[in-house]
Amino acid sequence: MAFVQSLILNPGIPARDRQRALDRAFADPGLPTQNPTSSFWLRSPHPDLAEAQSTELPSEAEVVIIGSGVTGTSIARTLLNSRKPPRDTPNRPAVVILEARDVCSGATGRNGGHILETAEEFADLEEKHGLEAATKIMRFRMAHLSEMLAVAEEYGITEESQARKVQFLSVYFDEEGWSDAKRRVERLKECLTEESREWKLLEGTEIPRELSLPHAQGIVAGPAGAIWPYRFVTGILAHLKQEFPRELVIETNSPVTEITENSGARARHSLRYLVQTSRGSVRARHVIHCTNAHASHLIPGLRGRIYPIRGQMSAQYPGNEFPCQGGKHSWIFNYERGFDYLTQLPQSDTGKMMMLGGGFAQGEQGGLADIGVASDSELSLYADIHLSGALSAVFGRENWGAAPRPSVERMWTGNMGFSADGFPWVGRLPESLTQRENGQGLKGAEWISAAFSGEGMVHAWCCGKAVATMLLREDGELAESVAKVLDLLPEQMLVTEQRVKRAVLPRSVEAQQPHL
Repeated sequence: MAFVQSLILNPGIPARDRQRALDRAFADPGLPTQNPTSSFWLRSPHPDLAEAQSTELPSEAEVVIIGSGVTGTSIARTLLNSRKPPRDTPNRPAVVILEARDVCSGATGRNGGHILETAEEFADLEEKHGLEAATKIMRFRMAHLSEMLAVAEEYGITEESQARKVQFLSVYFDEEGWSDAKRRVERLKECLTEESREWKLLEGTEIPRELSLPHAQGIVAGPAGAIWPYRFVTGILAHLKQEFPRELVIETNSPVTEITENSGARARHSLRYLVQTSRGSVRARHVIHCTNAHASHLIPGLRGRIYPIRGQMSAQYPGNEFPCQGGKHSWIFNYERGFDYLTQLPQSDTGKMMMLGGGFAQGEQGGLADIGVASDSELSLYADIHLSGALSAVFGRENWGAAPRPSVERMWTGNMGFSADGFPWVGRLPESLTQRENGQGLKGAEWISAAFSGEGMVHAWCCGKAVATMLLREDGELAESVAKVLDLLPEQMLVTEQRVKRAVLPRSVEAQQPHL
């Protein structure tokens, strides 16, 4: 998050360019574009779910979830598994998932598939929020690795989704950056001794030659995970559809265009909201927003609080001298400006593909031009140039060798939802944000789980689980003992009126500091 603030507040960048970025951050992000770049993860669409759509849109639902990525999937699973058994056969679905495009075609289907928490931010969190809060935030993030691998195992999709534990290597190439990283990790190990027992510091002759990182000043190593995110989500959704054929409905290519209070609802039925889509409308008691970068399209009060940033990913063939490390390692490359992130697929029918993302700081205006961009239909030329040439330089050309074909198999973009204070927004939405009228005493609410600031794989699953638990608890329908996720959820991630007032970008470059 700090890099966004530093760009907006950087006097070395022309004020007009910084103001344009702020204007984009406060603008309506609109709906997902209909001509996105082609993600490698989506190369083999799920035969049953990719374009799942009923002949006729359901007219009613208990809960409408907007978005079919990892967050929406986590919410659907929690709602269906953790509710009290229905007293009788329901006459409407318990959950309807509405997706603007094909299933899981947004941020989840475009990310790096990297379940990574380097924990190097711990010292900053401690300084700003105190030791207790920093510790809780780290534990929440770290919990995602074991949680997501366990879910893959539960549904028998570990092999299909290539879900695996690896050792991350956070590589530093300059002495100053490495010195700072060591200080941060040492503080982490001092305060979270048990949780950080797998973290290691490697430098100089301690760096094994077989890692093929000849330019590394030092490396932070620790536990991480990697998955094929699209297969993970669609694998879970397919099992839920089989287990709950009447209770779960998935409607793709059904963008939500408007949400209104269902006027006159009390006299006719108890469903509070009317959710308008391109294919008709659905009445619902609850609406949950899992739209991340596009959240403020339907929640106007979040503009400037949650805003999009365009990111770029690539799938590349490794050089012929580079050994496959897909089952062992993942990587973060920390440069003087910015960083890249990398996983490698284990040997399979798709080869040993290198999944490299980043290049933000090497983009136009040092990345400023990608702030506020809500479209995934175009590439950043400068990020493309950087990503296309980074790997042979980082690993050393003698270790890399030559690619047996054009090295870049695919390059694509995706939109991340960032928050002004760097934390996800999780919980019930107040009227001050939705700008919709009171529900005339009807039960139900709008909820959100979004704004993972580029770190969705260590936020989204458990944030989704938390918001679903909040909903069930409010309705008195919580059956299974999953409420402990609410004890794990840091208070900094909760939606509150105080946060609404505080956590917003400055509206103009003349402002001295953002109100965070």
